[in-house]
Amino acid sequence: MTTRIRPNTPDRVNADGSTTFHIKRCCNGCGQKLGDLAAWDHDGHGNLTDVRGECAHCLPLVEAEAAGARTWKLTQRSIARIDNDLDRLDVFAKGYWQYVDGKNTLVGLRVGAGEDRVVAYFDDWIIRHRDGRFTVHAAPKAVEA
Repeated sequence: MTTRIRPNTPDRVNADGSTTFHIKRCCNGCGQKLGDLAAWDHDGHGNLTDVRGECAHCLPLVEAEAAGARTWKLTQRSIARIDNDLDRLDVFAKGYWQYVDGKNTLVGLRVGAGEDRVVAYFDDWIIRHRDGRFTVHAAPKAVEA
């Protein structure tokens, strides 16, 4: 993989009071800002390329995938598909519930049974390593503004 230098141009307030800014690219894995949008960010067909390898948080996922691991990003929309994929792998999985604002709420997925089980919350990544074990790559903590 070629290492590219992605500029991160700050906004500039012009003499007339207007602002000049560069469109920013975010990681397609976790959403963190990476820098300015660049020419290599699309594949020529209008599709955005995978830039997780440029993100310090998501790089371990890219490396795990390169080593043969299977990864899933757990979201409210993907939970049923992931559960179905795990069923086909004969891996026990069930929704993980917690009390949120006084209500029992689905917050993630429990994968595996016994002491080897892992819990992934929404926006976390579930990783199935080549040896069959599972780990969770937690979503980055929200940055306070």
